[in-house]
Amino acid sequence: MAEKYLFRPHLTAVPLDEPVEAGEQVVEVISSQEFASLGLGDAELQDALRTLSTVENTYLDVYPESLIGSFAVPDKHHVLSDPLCFAFYLDKRHLIFIDERDTCVKLLDVIAKQQVVKRPTVAHCLFEFMRLLVKDDLVFLADVEDRMEDVEEQILDRCGNVANRKMLGFRRRLLRIDTFYQQLVDMAGTLGDNENKLLSHEEGRLFQSLEKTVERLLKRSQTLKEYSLQLRELYQTQIDIQQNETMQWFTVITTLFAPLTLITSWFGMNFANMPGLDWEWGYPAMIVLCVVIVAVELVIFKRKKWL
Repeated sequence: MAEKYLFRPHLTAVPLDEPVEAGEQVVEVISSQEFASLGLGDAELQDALRTLSTVENTYLDVYPESLIGSFAVPDKHHVLSDPLCFAFYLDKRHLIFIDERDTCVKLLDVIAKQQVVKRPTVAHCLFEFMRLLVKDDLVFLADVEDRMEDVEEQILDRCGNVANRKMLGFRRRLLRIDTFYQQLVDMAGTLGDNENKLLSHEEGRLFQSLEKTVERLLKRSQTLKEYSLQLRELYQTQIDIQQNETMQWFTVITTLFAPLTLITSWFGMNFANMPGLDWEWGYPAMIVLCVVIVAVELVIFKRKKWL
């Protein structure tokens, strides 16, 4: 979906055939095939940009007079699905996004509508674009934390099967988000370093501030990753407790009937002169004895809090 934007004075969408004055800075969204027709950069740069437009990686490469990079942005509503991938080219006058979808157009339309670009430069536009990528991420991470707390309650309530599936999902989502933040921190840091002097001093400081913002998000996501590990440990602890309770129950049952087993084994030997075998009340007496033994054991187990 091709689009063109000019600074008049704020970022404004214009028709594709709108003439561009000499020295005027322009922002465009085009496909990789359309970029080759612009004649920007050499063949090596164009090949690299074509590759970056589909790679699932957030990356920046510095050239003497330009910058190229790629974004792989996780979809906050479906983090485990394929990320939103697109690339960009930046020089003194051009900011060109290579996007086969409409992701960049939607974000640039938001920037144009809100008129947040304070300086009419392509570098400022890229800064606002990157900031918009993580604008609501604190809310997103807070929502993830709330759901993890719900899972913690489920674990304590021993809803183990449900909690285990959710924990695995949280860990995978946070891994995706964490990777994106790490790569975005590296990109913002490289832009802030301004190695090829493509940006002004003020523009470099903007990207340095963005680097710090993303670093805070990265620390937040890493904290949640540690929380997910703690949930896993809590889940395993609850499983161990349940297993111990089960084994304790079996031990109590075994101990409870051990004397009865001894008695039945004793009289089951069938020696010829065993006392009580010919007694009229022998069988009822044995029943009463077994009931008394079980009752005494139950009282003892209750006092010991084994039951």
